[in-house]
Amino acid sequence: MSRMTLRSISTLVAKLAIVVVLLVFLAQKGLLSFSELKKVFDSPPILLGAFAFSAASTVLGIHRWRVLLRGQEIHLSWRRTMQLSLIGSFFNLALPGAVSGDLVKAFYIAREHPGKRGHAFGSILFDRIVGVSGLVLVSAVAMLFGYRALHENHVFQTVQWFVLFMGIGVVAFFSYLFFLPERHDPVRATLESLQQRFGRIASLARIYEGLRNYHRHRWMSLESLFVSCIIHVLAASSCVLFTIALEPEGSQAIPYLALYALAPLGLLATAIPLAPAGVGTGHAAFGWLFLLLGFKSGANVFSLMVVYQIFWSF
Repeated sequence: MSRMTLRSISTLVAKLAIVVVLLVFLAQKGLLSFSELKKVFDSPPILLGAFAFSAASTVLGIHRWRVLLRGQEIHLSWRRTMQLSLIGSFFNLALPGAVSGDLVKAFYIAREHPGKRGHAFGSILFDRIVGVSGLVLVSAVAMLFGYRALHENHVFQTVQWFVLFMGIGVVAFFSYLFFLPERHDPVRATLESLQQRFGRIASLARIYEGLRNYHRHRWMSLESLFVSCIIHVLAASSCVLFTIALEPEGSQAIPYLALYALAPLGLLATAIPLAPAGVGTGHAAFGWLFLLLGFKSGANVFSLMVVYQIFWSF
């Protein structure tokens, strides 16, 4: 067995061990309980509403990527875009991390549109960027209006600074992309210089060119950012409904705006490539964030989101 194979197996075993430890810890603390999930089926309308919000966010995600592909002069039908998105969703489930399917989608685009590999990766990378940006904006706005409910917890200040830092990063990125002329772009100049010395940099340079291409499509970029905000509002709405179904006795005391502020942050953890669909990391993040509001259903809420991902992926 080669050294690389041993390293890959060791890495996989270590990741799985971390996931198991997280799930066992959450179960012991009472934050993850499969018996509690049965409560959701006592409220079929709420369950269907939550899944409807999730489905709508998925459809909007497909639309957003199709728009961004047009900015790269890659024109796909709605049907083909949905097919590739479904394939990507499946591989997000089958492989560790929430970005595994992106690589598969880029492979198909590059095969069907020769010479567009860098542009395909550019569209997918920018799709991820506007997705995270929309997530941060939704969290920041909800946190602003739900400040009172969150501020009662001292840990909130750390979360607040984190969201503020991310928000500054979003503004800085789009300012850099929209207002800095390409000929004055230091990143582009650096990549071109390195490309002459290191051939492997060429692929990275092409991806950056694909990303930089949205400098000429500002309205398209803003449209995608707006769609991202709607997507995350819908996703957070699913979390709210799941919470109501899991904690019906305390539904009147649920600080809804606070959930809209914290749920998007929990989704960030699913990008950590430990287990498929963010299992483990997503459970831990949602469990901890919901505890800030005094609720123990966070990990169970994420379990229901995983159920939807499994259904959609298959």
